Amino acid sequence: MKYKGKSKYKYVSQQELNGELVWRGVFFSNGSSNGKSFKTEREAALYVDKKLIENGKEPVNIIVRK
Repeated sequence: MKYKGKSKYKYVSQQELNGELVWRGVFFSNGSSNGKSFKTEREAALYVDKKLIENGKEPVNIIVRK
């Protein structure tokens, strides 16, 4: 995996994986990082927000608290 650029969303970046450009959302928890690759930037940002909520933190990208 090779870094290609940053995103307008927090904890999301564009990377090259096997010659294909993907968006990677990375969530940091208890000193370790968990990440997942997606076809769209928005999907990666939603993944990060959902992981933050699962861990009792506020979402930072797309999901808005009411």
